[in-house]
Amino acid sequence: MTITIRGRTGSIMDVRLDGAASVHPAEENDFFSWTSATKNIDDNDVVILVTNDSTSKHLHITDAYAYSDVSTEVDFYTPAFATFTGDAITGVALNRTAVTIAPATALGDSNDTLANIFATLHTNETEADQFGVWLNLGGLMILGYQDSIAINLVAASTVANGVIMGYFHDNHS
Repeated sequence: MTITIRGRTGSIMDVRLDGAASVHPAEENDFFSWTSATKNIDDNDVVILVTNDSTSKHLHITDAYAYSDVSTEVDFYTPAFATFTGDAITGVALNRTAVTIAPATALGDSNDTLANIFATLHTNETEADQFGVWLNLGGLMILGYQDSIAINLVAASTVANGVIMGYFHDNHS
């Protein structure tokens, strides 16, 4: 059984009898996914970077994914804000009925500096066994204005890509 609590800002919290809770943003139109192009990535290169450009909403990161065709460490980190360059990535609204543009900048094969690593996962790639790695953050990573999240591959890869998913929610809640 789940009890649903609706907050003053429109947020919804589902609380199970065991005390576990999950929070959902008020605006269903604010869920987005950013996916990098599949490409050849040099060692210690950024697969994907997403920066929150909104001054009124926080970006809650729910999931991050990286794929490499070689065995490598995958660093998930939060670089300091800078003017990043790279291949532009368009955020896709997960509510397919919404006509919404994500207030974020997303880049692939970016030029940022590796800093503030908060998780390192390892792939275990062989020709017959190719998997990506998922990091479930459950919306707990919160990016304010000009904060970023990025994924870096330590080893060079001929085929690599990344996905970052999240939602925007008002700063005051």
